[in-house]
Amino acid sequence: MLCALTACVAQNQTQQNISIQRDSVPVTTVVPVEQSSAGVRDTITQSATSQNYMTRTERRAKREHDYSFKIDSLIATRAFAFYPTLMEAVPGGEIKQVYADYFYLYVSPVDLEVHLPTEHGVAQQVAILNFDTDHIGAYTAVKYLTQWNISFAAKDEGVEYGFSLDVSTITGRTELTVETPKGTMQYVGSIGERMRERR
Repeated sequence: MLCALTACVAQNQTQQNISIQRDSVPVTTVVPVEQSSAGVRDTITQSATSQNYMTRTERRAKREHDYSFKIDSLIATRAFAFYPTLMEAVPGGEIKQVYADYFYLYVSPVDLEVHLPTEHGVAQQVAILNFDTDHIGAYTAVKYLTQWNISFAAKDEGVEYGFSLDVSTITGRTELTVETPKGTMQYVGSIGERMRERR
């Protein structure tokens, strides 16, 4: 009986061992065709990159050239403004800084606007030279190497003024000398485009 039970268990075990096999599904294997790589050239990007690529030295030289060209263009149009940062009554005056940014001298082909601080007298009292005039004469602008020398005369209400500017095209430093009946003033600053509209 034990023998029959063992055989029966063995038979049941063999019946419970079911082996499952997957259905055979065909698998597609893609094998790339060996070819030489195609040469792709982006001509637009390459040409722009090659033309715009400059060393730092070349970029600095280009900025210097562009700055000089800007100053030359301003003076050639005869429409530029002078903005002072230092002032001195000559001879023997004290050099003073100009902090207010509303002082300027504007030169145009048709008129002249003057709004500059001045000093006069023994006590070096500060006053404002403030006038507009269309009476401009003897205008000359001469360039020697990297320096512009500009001079002209102006008249306002019968009073004559003399103006002289020395402009460096490398540093931008501009020296303005104004001769007035009460004395001579010298200013140091820079020239540029007009930053304010007429009112």
